[in-house]
Amino acid sequence: MSPLKPVSRATLSEQVASQIVEMISAGQILPGEKLPSEHQLCQTLGVGRSTLREALRSLSFVGMVKMRPGEGSFVADGPSRFVDRVLQQGLLNTEKDVRDLAETRIVIETELAALCAQRAAEEDFQRLELLISRMQQSFESGGADFLPLDVEFHFAIASGSQNKVLSQVLRMIRALLEEYIARSLQVPGSAAIAIQHHLSILKALKQRNSQKARAAMLKHLQTFQRGYAILAKASHSEPKVLEVSALPR
Repeated sequence: MSPLKPVSRATLSEQVASQIVEMISAGQILPGEKLPSEHQLCQTLGVGRSTLREALRSLSFVGMVKMRPGEGSFVADGPSRFVDRVLQQGLLNTEKDVRDLAETRIVIETELAALCAQRAAEEDFQRLELLISRMQQSFESGGADFLPLDVEFHFAIASGSQNKVLSQVLRMIRALLEEYIARSLQVPGSAAIAIQHHLSILKALKQRNSQKARAAMLKHLQTFQRGYAILAKASHSEPKVLEVSALPR
């Protein structure tokens, strides 16, 4: 059994999540089994509880771990081809493609959100509210049209920024954006998370608080970026990881 190792301070939660993926890949913990306690993991990895919990939330987001309040965290059960299905070849063919797009979105969309908070008209807010309402209805009825509604939410914020150049830059990468979001929506629970994040973004926009709007958008984008990082790690592990982690559809 290969021991867990203390991690360095750079991108700490992702390193913690990667080590847990490796532990699952090695077959040290099987589907349905419980992970070591938070106290044990913190001591072994040399990290604090907040860092560990962020890593576990990322693993939970991509369906590798199930967190049960009062009981602990467990390796998820489910079909083994989940990771391959989410990371199938397309416009975003490599980890670097996905990372580059995630970084581009953070640079552009956080500023668009900040500008939207300053400049949006009441009609823009009404449009955003309508889109979230329709996303909720789509989610409850099976999500057939959730993707275009999600994409349109981001473009509606760009429109509300009243910055034509930044809006056009975002539209230039529309195909990549659509593929990124489409893949994200294959992750169990991601649609519900997206709705909650969009509500938080809209709340900050309506408060005309640029700082909060920027932070809410950043949290939204980083959550999905971390999820992709974990999926990429799992997909490049030895085949055994797909058998052991048993990710759900």
